[in-house]
Amino acid sequence: MNFFERFVRTLTWRTAQVGQVALAAAMFIIVANVISRIPWKPVPGTVEIVEMAGAVLLGMGVAYTAAMKGHIMVGVLVEKFSPRIQAIVDVFTHVLALYFTYILARETIVYAARMMARGYVTANLLLPVYPAIYLVAFGFIMLALVVFKDLLKAAIMAVKGSEKE
Repeated sequence: MNFFERFVRTLTWRTAQVGQVALAAAMFIIVANVISRIPWKPVPGTVEIVEMAGAVLLGMGVAYTAAMKGHIMVGVLVEKFSPRIQAIVDVFTHVLALYFTYILARETIVYAARMMARGYVTANLLLPVYPAIYLVAFGFIMLALVVFKDLLKAAIMAVKGSEKE
């Protein structure tokens, strides 16, 4: 389990770095657009690039945020239970989260394939849209991997009463 946890953490960190590059690119293009508006004309396609970078940032960062427990969780009632009961509740919620994450990833892949088959491109720069959508789908797959890791930990805790294997 320790190897799997390290693998998931490393992989999610690397995908988060891709998201950081997308954020830096979006910031750079926005600043370049603002500066170039004063003496010349704005950078063409700024909105398209920033939208695609935002999608990549979201898709690549969500798994890392989940791995670092950065999401808001409310457990007022569950915190009053024993650790084993908490783990059983966690198993149930992780199974639901894994199911919905699987649906998100699958449907995003189907949508990206449809955009690729139809040849959808952005309006000004004529950039294909499907690579950004595939990156978002990959982010959902990474999120499913994180949820699966948490599900395994919760299942071990529910069965054995501790996280030790």
